[in-house]
This record gives sequence, C-alpha cells and structure tokens, in this order.
Amino acid sequence: MKPHLATWSDPPGRFWKLLLIGMALRILWAIAVPVLPVSDSEAYHQFARTLVDHGVYGWSAAEPTAYWAVGTSGLVAFTYLFTDSYVGVVILNLVAGLMILTLTYHLALRWFGAQAALPALALVAVWPNLIFFTTILSSELFFIAGTLAGLVFWKRPRGNAVLNLILAGVIWGLTSYIRPVILLVPVTLALVDLIQGPRRFVLTATEAGGAVLLILLTALPWTLRNQQVLGAPAMISTNFGANFWMGNNPGSNGGYMELPPEVSTMSEMERNAYLTKEAKRFLREDPGAAARLLSLKLVKLHNRETIGVVWNEQNLRSMIGDRGVSGAKMIATGYWYLLLAGALAGMVVIGRQRGVAAAFFNAPVSLWGYFTALHVVVVAEDRYHMPSSPFIAILAAVALHRLRTLRSGRVLP
Repeated sequence: MKPHLATWSDPPGRFWKLLLIGMALRILWAIAVPVLPVSDSEAYHQFARTLVDHGVYGWSAAEPTAYWAVGTSGLVAFTYLFTDSYVGVVILNLVAGLMILTLTYHLALRWFGAQAALPALALVAVWPNLIFFTTILSSELFFIAGTLAGLVFWKRPRGNAVLNLILAGVIWGLTSYIRPVILLVPVTLALVDLIQGPRRFVLTATEAGGAVLLILLTALPWTLRNQQVLGAPAMISTNFGANFWMGNNPGSNGGYMELPPEVSTMSEMERNAYLTKEAKRFLREDPGAAARLLSLKLVKLHNRETIGVVWNEQNLRSMIGDRGVSGAKMIATGYWYLLLAGALAGMVVIGRQRGVAAAFFNAPVSLWGYFTALHVVVVAEDRYHMPSSPFIAILAAVALHRLRTLRSGRVLP
C-alpha cells in the first residue's frame, strides 16, 4: 500500500525524542508501581513457576494444562531462571513496549507516509493504558508486539518476497503461542486487496494461505504436545469453548462469567467441546437474543479503557487513594475516547481522499475490524480491544495530519 497523502520531512531527531519520551514514561511507571499479579496474571505466574520448578506447563506437576496459551508463561519462566522477582517481567514489557513504539511508526510510515508516522508514534508513546501495562504480567503487550513484527515483513516492499513471507508466517506462528487468534490475520489482510481486482486478490490470498500454513507448522510442536498430554490435538489452547459460551448463553451479559457447574468434572477437551456445542445451540435456538448480545458486546468492547488501572489497582490505591484511582480510570478512558473518535475521523479522511472503499479496505481498518469481530462473536471486555491499539493510533494520526493541514492552510493534492 503506497502512501497517497502529502509527505512531510521526517527529521530523525523528532523520532528519537518521541521514542525516548515513550520509553521514559514506561520506565518511570515501572519504578513507581510494583508488579502485583491479579486475575489472569496470577495464573501466568503459577504456570511459569511450575515450568521452572517441574518442567510442566500446568497448575502443578500433576496438572498439565493448555487452557491458557503457553507463550506468556514461557517468556516469564525464562526470567524466573535468573530471578525470583518480577524485574524480568518488567524488562520483557519494556522490550515489548519499545517494539510497539518503533513498529507502529514503521508501519504508519509505510502505509501513510511520514505525516502519519510521527503523530502515530506520539499517540502510542503517551497512551496511558499501554504505559500502565508495563507493570502487568499479561499477554497483551507481547501479542501486540508479535502482531506488528509479522506485519513488518508482510508484503514488505524491500527484500526477497518469499523470505519476507516466511518471516511473517514464522513470527506470527511464534505469536500464536501467546494468542492463537493470530491465525486468521493473514486472511484478514488478504481481504484488503479485494478492491485491487481479482488478479491481485488471488495472489494475496495465495500468500495468506502460505502464511496460515506456516503459523500452523510453527504451532505444530505444541499441538502434538496437547495430543500427548490431553488426549486430543489442540492448536495452542483449549479455552475457545469457554470464551464462546461466556458470550453466547441465556445468562450472558457479553463479558466474563463463571462456567456452568456441570463442566467441573470434565476434562479440558471435553469441556471445550461441550461449551462450544452449547454456545452453538444457543445461537440456533435464540437468534434474536444472540443478535442483541452481539450489539452489547460491540459496546462493551469499546465503552471504556480501565483494565490497566484495574490490574494495578491494589498498589495504586495505597499510593494515590480511591480518588486517584478513579482519576486514572477517567484519564485512561478519556484518552481512549479521543483516539477512537480520531480513528473514525481518519477513516473519513481516507474515504474523501481515496474513495469510500479505501476507507474500509486498508490494513489498519481491516485488522481493527478483525479483532473487533472476533470478540463481538465470542466474549468482550475492554482488554480485548488492545490488539487494535496501534491501528487505531495510526488512523487517528491520519486525522491529526489532516487537521494540522487545514489549520495551516495547506492544500492536499
């Protein structure tokens, strides 16, 4: 995708200043706020400890699991080889944060030019929620970084095309160990080329098929492990059925809920199959309620951005009190609303300059749409919109550039 907007000069010093600001904010946050695992973080910590102490991925040496994807705990377990503290977790998050900053800039530069790249970097650099996650043991930052790293090589304009495709597929394959939902990202990107004509689309679809195959091959060792340990093949994790059921059952509010009591005696694979079947049955028998839940989940996915505060809340409350915690949630959600509005405005700008179809068939919109559709169908919480953060920032950067152009009186070609 070639940039069609006017290109501004990009002084290297401006890039480095923004990068340093973004990393300084993350380091300062890490110094001020200790890591305290809660919710899913506690599970990741326990799995990492079991890996280090027993060489088994599970709650204990006698309880192997694949309910959560192994990648996050595997990375954290590596740090536990050197320290029992959470310093390694923070370092990993800082590395992921650095990747997110630099790769967001790189992709914005490729897709829309320097006029969008620098604002996109600035928006990600000071994004409160992304900063707050520096002290959270979770999969979010790792998954975003892996997704962006693969995108760098997807249809890269330089280098060997076959090698770039292989690198993209393998990187996304490794990212699948963090979240297997990466599997259909190449398919989503192929759909972008629908408006480029049948020949271009067939070529891109073929490349997407190759990337999907590479992801599956990269995930194959863990699939075989699950076959051996759990008695049935599962690509990476066994929690799809649970998440699908949470978002699609008569008592669902679209978000997290406790699993039904009848699954407590089932094996992981049996539970996954049973809950998947129950969710499908609900969709068939009550399509009206299912449609209402889809709308509810769409709102639930985008109506706030407080998870970074919530998962740091215990430490923050002792530092800044209840009012400070409430204020942090308001700041984070307010920033989210601004970027959400900016991203929608960016789509309008693209539509006016390139045509209505181009406003929807471009990489950042398609990826945002993919992660949105996935969780609108399955289960929704505000944390699940985080993989779309870089793409929302890039679209908002397009709108910012247009606003700056109008204010300065410049006319775009």
